[in-house]
Amino acid sequence: MHIPIQTTSFRSFAANTKGRDFAVGDIHGHFELLERVLARIHFEPTADRLFVTGDVIDRGPRSQELLAWLDKPWFHTIRGNHEQMVLDCMAGVGDPPRHARNGGAWFYQRSALEQQQIADRLLELPVAMQISLPTGANVGIIHAESPHWEDDLCWHDAVALLDSPDRERKHSALTQALYARRRISTHDEQPVRGVHRLYVGHSTTPQVLRLGNVVYIDTGCSFADGRLTAINLFNEEASASHFPEE
Repeated sequence: MHIPIQTTSFRSFAANTKGRDFAVGDIHGHFELLERVLARIHFEPTADRLFVTGDVIDRGPRSQELLAWLDKPWFHTIRGNHEQMVLDCMAGVGDPPRHARNGGAWFYQRSALEQQQIADRLLELPVAMQISLPTGANVGIIHAESPHWEDDLCWHDAVALLDSPDRERKHSALTQALYARRRISTHDEQPVRGVHRLYVGHSTTPQVLRLGNVVYIDTGCSFADGRLTAINLFNEEASASHFPEE
């Protein structure tokens, strides 16, 4: 598996002193559901911030709106495996037919210039983020799993591996961060040390699932019986928009 080098693998955010912070699960091109969720939580763009677990594209009807959302100063997303599939295909090492079958057909309907513009922006996305809370605690966001959590590697050391000078160790960490499902497949509740909570997507669950301090918030909005879920990072209150709207 080829993973192009990104501008930065990790980004941190200071505490929000003006408003609220929310984490939202994989959007998968359903920006209409995101708009409903934002209305439901009375999101205030001048004060609030939104952090996404990746996979903002593919499957849904509005993936082509990606760049407009990335331009919003309060919208912050990490890279998911669907963004990675775009980058792999553009680098000539991916599988475009497979990507298209998995919801990526919209991308190949764009012009060559548009495809390059999209890939350039996706390459800028971090693989992991950390947000400070007003309490002083830190929460993390990563798409699939914190690298080497099963070896009790702390969050700080895990995200450091994403920029390791050792190409093999870096590749292994990035692959686990983007694709792994070991924790959820075994329902392992071992906590990730060094972070208060860790929000992840990638693995679809019927409702928000907590395993130790890891919180799964991809509630399957790209499926007819799913929903898009947003969680207030301070008080952990969840809000969701169903498809279709209830």
